[in-house]
Amino acid sequence: MKSKSNPQLYNRSTGNVEVEDAYKSGGLKILYRTVLGRAVTKSVLIKRRISRLYGNYMNSPKSTKKINEFIRHYNIDVSEIKRPLDSFKSFNDFFIRELKEDARPIDDTPEHLVSPADSRLFVFDLAGKPQLPIKGYWYQVEDLVKDKAIADQYKDGWCFIYRLAPNDYHRYAYLDSGYQENVIKINGILHSVNPIALKETPSVMAKNYRELTILYTDNFGPVAHIEVGALFVGKIVNREYGKYKFKRGEEKGWFEFGGSTVIQLFRKDAIAPDADILEQTQKGIETIVRLGEKTGIARK
Repeated sequence: MKSKSNPQLYNRSTGNVEVEDAYKSGGLKILYRTVLGRAVTKSVLIKRRISRLYGNYMNSPKSTKKINEFIRHYNIDVSEIKRPLDSFKSFNDFFIRELKEDARPIDDTPEHLVSPADSRLFVFDLAGKPQLPIKGYWYQVEDLVKDKAIADQYKDGWCFIYRLAPNDYHRYAYLDSGYQENVIKINGILHSVNPIALKETPSVMAKNYRELTILYTDNFGPVAHIEVGALFVGKIVNREYGKYKFKRGEEKGWFEFGGSTVIQLFRKDAIAPDADILEQTQKGIETIVRLGEKTGIARK
């Protein structure tokens, strides 16, 4: 039975609002809603040990037994997967699976803003707001990017928050063609980005390990692209960490096991988000989007 506290999701294909079914959230409830659990989450040393042990298990051959259970629970479309199921050496190997070439077509209309990942999307207008709203909590943009000069460029712009659930395809792509500066690594404390953790731990994403890339795009101007790690993950893998020229839809990297988040900040006059996504965000409802799907438009 789904909890009433689980997030509501807007399905653009059907026009219906659905309720997300969190996967094995019992462990998160113990971690974030009990005295012992909170003590564990406040201990960096214990947290790192738990994360390391869990990560080691998910990378071990023993974890392959979880693959079929995961597929059944989430009704994963195995026809999209590039490799045969019996070729995966661990659950994490399956989790970061690649899809077939045509599984995620990229909208190639130059002025169309596209999603960098399969995810649930919130869009916020930051104009006149000193803090960034995420799931009922508020924190400074500067706390997120750890750079006042960068924060000032986007303080009156748009914030797109792409939350990846465990069942989502966990590889992400460049939203446009252009070039990037060196990736900036921002240390933090690993937390889950599951709604349970977001409710119990204020400003959780500002505390997580993050990787920030400034993307100088052809159609949307400079974009601050931020990958956020999570509890039992913490592992963000970008293909390029130095200066690099990229193409729209090209794979940028992936997250290892867990739910994770991509945040993109745009200058105010660079883009206009799609109206339906803004409407649902105002209702507190995330919109389900897929990698390469239109989420807005360039403002010329």
